[in-house]
Amino acid sequence: MKPNEPATPSSTSRRTFLGTVGSVAVGVGLAGCSGSAPTADDSDRERTFQMVGEPIQTLDPAATNDSASTTVITQLFDGLVHYPKGNIDPELLLADDHRVSDDGTVHTFDLDPEATFSDGRSVRADDVVYSFERVAASKHSASASKLLDVLGVEHRTETVETEDGTTERYEPGTLGVEAIDDRTVEVRLSDPFHAALGVLAYPSLSVVPKGIVGDVEGYDGEMSYSEFATENPVGAGPFEFETWEKDVEYAVSARDDYRGSGPYVAGIRWEVTSTPSAEYTYAINRNADAFWIPSGKFDPNLVTIETTDEKGRKVGTYGPLPENGETVQYHQIPQTWTFYLGFNAERVAKPVRQAVAYVLNQQMQVQKVHEGRGERAAHLTPPNVYPGGNSAYQSDAEEYPYGLDESRFEAARDVLADAGHGPDDPAEVTLTVYDAAAWFETGKLLRDKLARVGVDLSVERAPFATIAERGRNGKLDAFSYGWVMEYPAPDSFLEILYPPSSDEQFFNWGGTPAADRAKRAWERVLSHPSANESDRQARVEAYRQMETANWEDVIALPVYHPVGEGFYYDWVDVPKTGAAGFSMHKYDDVRIGSRD
Repeated sequence: MKPNEPATPSSTSRRTFLGTVGSVAVGVGLAGCSGSAPTADDSDRERTFQMVGEPIQTLDPAATNDSASTTVITQLFDGLVHYPKGNIDPELLLADDHRVSDDGTVHTFDLDPEATFSDGRSVRADDVVYSFERVAASKHSASASKLLDVLGVEHRTETVETEDGTTERYEPGTLGVEAIDDRTVEVRLSDPFHAALGVLAYPSLSVVPKGIVGDVEGYDGEMSYSEFATENPVGAGPFEFETWEKDVEYAVSARDDYRGSGPYVAGIRWEVTSTPSAEYTYAINRNADAFWIPSGKFDPNLVTIETTDEKGRKVGTYGPLPENGETVQYHQIPQTWTFYLGFNAERVAKPVRQAVAYVLNQQMQVQKVHEGRGERAAHLTPPNVYPGGNSAYQSDAEEYPYGLDESRFEAARDVLADAGHGPDDPAEVTLTVYDAAAWFETGKLLRDKLARVGVDLSVERAPFATIAERGRNGKLDAFSYGWVMEYPAPDSFLEILYPPSSDEQFFNWGGTPAADRAKRAWERVLSHPSANESDRQARVEAYRQMETANWEDVIALPVYHPVGEGFYYDWVDVPKTGAAGFSMHKYDDVRIGSRD
């Protein structure tokens, strides 16, 4: 992912997001202090942080549904809480105090009295109420489900007529968010939720001035929606909007009145390029301070890792760059993503699914197909949110039954033979993969391996939208897919393994002992939602049961967890980004030294 590509605001948008990146398994990010990066004393606040970005779609937090827009919105807006420097442990931001009721359903936030919007007005509790109402009710919102269903804020619904009959939707004005006084806001949940702050940390729940636009009942709006979303976004973040020229550039300027010590740069400018190759050319001409190296240009032999921290983030150097001779700073960050091969259980029999798992060899896939830019996956849940962390992830992975670093051809032949298949009578399966070179290469490698054991695998490339459409229509056998965190907890991943709703993920899984165990385990997660220790322990046990049920029936075959990468010149200093992703990192802590 590039520095402007994040995790996305809803389950649907998470799938959309991963479809857009396809096999771009690695990200672009920015790293922390190393080499000759500048210090606070020699950083020049007149220098602009130069980056390269994808086209953006909106400057409205509630409407953001793409990674590039989210990155810019993170700079312009603040929320009650945030992911500090992209780390997955949320911290207070606009709020300077937070209390939770004994039953875990009422969250009370006291606002920072120093917080102001970019137009000078103070941030008040009524602004929070209005902002959350927009997320719930505005026709422009892409995150209503995050607030109403995932977080579970109290609300009422109303029945409305649609072309397909009737449906329930949010009843405007009934949201359980209340201003107790100017500085105190109360958020009431239907049930306790252990990851409440993790949901509230998303940029889509940022705070905007009360009544800024009139797209919800009771507000006429100070400006048109178009003006707010494209040329005059008013937020409480460390930067304010400067310019946006579609498909050319966008930029923000540092606020002089932002609370705290930053920003340390004059602003940030993103150049929009047409292709990864054009982006790389722009960067090696020293036009960008930080950049990413695309496949085809990347040489893993030029990477030197010097340190690895407790979160698995690696810092070192890359180079020299063949085109300009520079050796640049390099940073690698474990991301909270999983790419997997999904199966429609009604179309692909369990022995065939197991045979695919036996021959896959995740380690080889990462090294050969993805140039080492990822970590092999044994679980659907990534290591950085796995219960017990990376050490527990690796310990439990030792029980993975199919082999992570080898192809077990004999085991595959045996399980297929028991089902009546072999080279002379192969099972026939179509694998539909993202329309990207790496996933197509994965498909071809699997095709050749499976031909040796009794599976005739056809590989098709398709755009993400086509994969999704075929999945909804039940016309997929096997498919490449991915999942990125919605909030930093295993629930955010394992929810897709709940058999009664597995048709939504195109799995159509049910009626087996493993599916029954997964069903009971997920229902146990739902019945133990609070942050107390007994509920946490119950969830941990249930999470592991879901992972092993998935191993048994091979419904979502884990392939790899991508890493984010940053390549940046020595004059740049950006504290290391965390596993929430680069779009969650506010760049008020960036320092730019002399480029000479």
